[in-house]
Amino acid sequence: MLSYSQIVRKDQEREKERKKELYDKIFSCYLTTILARDKEVVAVWLSILQDRCEIYLSKNSDWLDKDNKFIDNITKYLKNISKNAPAKSEDNERNFLVAVTLYCSTKLESRLKKLKDDIEFYGDDEHVKSFKDFFSAKVGDTNNTSTITISGVCKEYYKKIKKAKVESRIPSEFLRHIKKVASYMVSVIGIIKCARNIQYKSLFSNIQVFKGGPVIINNHPIYSWKNIIKRFIDEDKYKCFMDRCSEMPEVMERISKVYTDNATRKQQQLDGDDVKKYICSHAQMNILALIINKGIKSRVFIAVFKRCCYLCKLYTDFARKQGYNIIVFEPQFFTNYAFDWKYMKICSEWQLPHVEDNDFKARSLIYILKNLDQIIEKKLKHYTSSLSANSSDDNIDMYIKKFSNEFEKFEKYTLLP
Repeated sequence: MLSYSQIVRKDQEREKERKKELYDKIFSCYLTTILARDKEVVAVWLSILQDRCEIYLSKNSDWLDKDNKFIDNITKYLKNISKNAPAKSEDNERNFLVAVTLYCSTKLESRLKKLKDDIEFYGDDEHVKSFKDFFSAKVGDTNNTSTITISGVCKEYYKKIKKAKVESRIPSEFLRHIKKVASYMVSVIGIIKCARNIQYKSLFSNIQVFKGGPVIINNHPIYSWKNIIKRFIDEDKYKCFMDRCSEMPEVMERISKVYTDNATRKQQQLDGDDVKKYICSHAQMNILALIINKGIKSRVFIAVFKRCCYLCKLYTDFARKQGYNIIVFEPQFFTNYAFDWKYMKICSEWQLPHVEDNDFKARSLIYILKNLDQIIEKKLKHYTSSLSANSSDDNIDMYIKKFSNEFEKFEKYTLLP
């Protein structure tokens, strides 16, 4: 039987591990948000060791000079903030906020546009009206508001409605875009709070950042469209299916995109024998391959900016079956993915991760192909039953106050119509 002191020690160790995992997850999600500059997909894995913190970054495109400069700058600011903790380091905090806002401006403005469209579309909804009143009271001049200020106001508004427990009554699209716009100020404040925490001084003073890019293969042979579809339906049904698809411009556009040569930009034959395609490794798969190669089977959190595709989900499932305790999170919601084949995509440019264990690689491929047939069959059934030739759609807080002068550097945005 354990003594009282041993029980206390074990409880303290469990609590320490719980806090470490929470830090891993939240900090990774914050970083993922501020590292997605435009349309990139970024994945982050935070590895906390005894005397240092290793941050592994992966992206579905190359890291540009502006990316490297941004990462170097924010790393410097965070080290300085941590070094001065628990005292506040306003210059470094201001510089960090400015750097993030400028770097993320394209993505933030894209999300603001979606939020603005929601405000116009749901204009008569009581909660949208409530947000407009809240926003006007916070910023005063609604025609000349910095983008990061809007993010801060969305953060405060979401905090308010969450406390009132009225989320289920709010239009889901509007609420989702409120959260996405808010995520930038949430991430900035969250990262700074972590850096200020004296418990993490040793980690921030010894940060090591590792950046990985995609593995790209041009002109990789792939099966033709007809070859794949005819594995599940006969010739007559295939012709009928294609006739119905041809009357749906959106469907044909997606098929055309898959079978367009990236180099020549020419459409390849849907029934051709020599079809080639650009493929690349996905951001989170690069990190997962690294974890597998290192043989790390303790719990690992990977934050990824966008929802996983089918094939990433299947590969991650296989890795879990082999004992790898991997949890994938999306930053805006801080939750692991709930798999539903109807809402996830099969990416035509997906590449099998490069792992050193050939046996693992072979067995993972067998597992994916076995499950992929079932998924394609379900997708095909879904679209053949739903496609119709005549179908139609009738159907902030202190940061704002403290650094308000810095906001003059940012793009201004008119959110309310």
